[in-house]
Amino acid sequence: MHTLYVAMDETDHSLRGLALGRHLAEQLGASLSVASVVTEAGQVERRREALTTRLAGEGSPVPIEVVANGSAKDTLAGLVDQEEVGLCMSAHGRRPVPELLIGSVTAGVVRRARRPLFLCGPRYAPERHRRVEVVMVGVDGSSLSEAMLPHAVALAERFAARLQLLQVIETGTAGALPRDGDVMESGYLHGLARRLRHEHGIEADWEVLHGDPADAIVSYLDDGENIMLAMTTHGRSGLTQVVAGSVTHEVVHEAPCPVAVWRPPHRR
Repeated sequence: MHTLYVAMDETDHSLRGLALGRHLAEQLGASLSVASVVTEAGQVERRREALTTRLAGEGSPVPIEVVANGSAKDTLAGLVDQEEVGLCMSAHGRRPVPELLIGSVTAGVVRRARRPLFLCGPRYAPERHRRVEVVMVGVDGSSLSEAMLPHAVALAERFAARLQLLQVIETGTAGALPRDGDVMESGYLHGLARRLRHEHGIEADWEVLHGDPADAIVSYLDDGENIMLAMTTHGRSGLTQVVAGSVTHEVVHEAPCPVAVWRPPHRR
């Protein structure tokens, strides 16, 4: 990954994305730029000046690219789709509608992008997650959740990080088990780890959590440092949705670490 962009407007919450972008760019040795989208060409210079003033006290200077386009979602998703380019975005602090947990623009970019986005929510703690030393990927036994695995492997390799598989078992619900009913708890993750070793030549460890999916994941993350969580925006339907859209939104909103989020093409 040669270039990282941070999507920014003139709001305070968008500065969180800049902190994340600085950390990731430093670790990867990548260039860092701010990307901002306005609706009309006449607004470009005013936005550039506003961001230049806003960032004056925020560390070393960062190039600012302002684009006039009627759709910020399409423009930012187009950045993500480029080879060797990453995009960092911050999530809103609003509740309770799931999309508002991450913001309508951010949600729209996630829906359009062909690669994972790097998101950080209101509880992002950059001082505890200055590097990515562990990439944790949430899986629930569905092919949709497991579609994130190749991306998680690529991220672990890019950051020279350890790969960990994460599953949540909802206590007292039969639907919490993988579709193979005879595979119990860590047996499922052990099988995934074997598959990753065979297909990608990478070692992965795993952790099985219990309880409400979002709460269990966030609680687990609260004890860690230098983590990136990787999740798809949709998992299996039914009583348990370990990596379903609403769970992912809640985790992004509450997680202290960055979250790589991706929506598989067949869910768009």
